[in-house]
Amino acid sequence: MMERTAQQTAALADELRNVMRQAEKLVLALSEDRDEALVELRERLSVAVAEGKRRMADIEEQARLFKDTAGRAVDQFVQDNPWTAVGVSAALGLILGAWLASDHRE
Repeated sequence: MMERTAQQTAALADELRNVMRQAEKLVLALSEDRDEALVELRERLSVAVAEGKRRMADIEEQARLFKDTAGRAVDQFVQDNPWTAVGVSAALGLILGAWLASDHRE
């Protein structure tokens, strides 16, 4: 489940980067035209692309920090409470096993 979510997130990030690249190409194509309406559109689009890139970079940085922080927190918890971690893991394994076993009986 976690791998699928990570893969979906990576695919979404790649798609957003692709949208940004296409928008930049559009800005470049619009830069050749001198019509006043297109100049204004190009300026607005340039601002939107720059803002989108900045936000994407912020989101990627926050995700990286969250991943690092969560990993350290889990590691610290397991080191402080090894038997609790073993018990929780065993309980989750039993629940998952029971769920998978009941899924195959239907």
